[in-house]
Amino acid sequence: VLSVLFSDLAGFTTLSEKLTPTQLVQLLNHYLTEMTDIVLAEGGIIDKYEGDAIMAEFGAPLPLPDHAYRAVRAGLKMQQRLKELRQMWKGQGLPELRCRVGINTGAMIVGNMGSNQVFDYTVIGDSVNLASRLEGANKRYNTHLMISEFTLGCLTPGLFRTRVLDVITVKGKSKAVKVFEVVGENTHPAESNDEIYYRTYEEAFNLYLSREFGEAR
Repeated sequence: VLSVLFSDLAGFTTLSEKLTPTQLVQLLNHYLTEMTDIVLAEGGIIDKYEGDAIMAEFGAPLPLPDHAYRAVRAGLKMQQRLKELRQMWKGQGLPELRCRVGINTGAMIVGNMGSNQVFDYTVIGDSVNLASRLEGANKRYNTHLMISEFTLGCLTPGLFRTRVLDVITVKGKSKAVKVFEVVGENTHPAESNDEIYYRTYEEAFNLYLSREFGEAR
């Protein structure tokens, strides 16, 4: 049982058309270096880069009992660091990058996979696929860090501020999964307006599940 993190840049195709190849590589390498530092500092490993996408695991090859916590904290730190980098890039006339992160926790196969000639140390399984789907699902909900109910269930209650987003059926799965946005850590107090918003949102979501759509709206 491990936690897997997928991240991807929003609008990367459009971004790549606005920069020269050299500018694009320099910006991408800077971004990937900063994000990788965070993953490694939280005890995760980089599985692979695919263009602007990052795949990382927490809990292997050395066991980490708090792998879900480390993965979620890494996702939050990635967003926080990217916010700082945007200010710097803006001053340099560069595009302001934004990324989406999806995290899931579950059973998976880990080890060397590939051909006899070329192989990677990686993970595979239904839990991995779900993490990847959650990263993409952020786009529909205009969110930046989405986790599954399975990851939430592995976290110590009260460490993170979360809000339920929906009960969704992602591509390739027949069973619906409850998903959550991670808003921040509870050690950092939220703005009062945010607290009111998220409390109201939760009330509305419960009404929605009760099919009281008028009141929910």
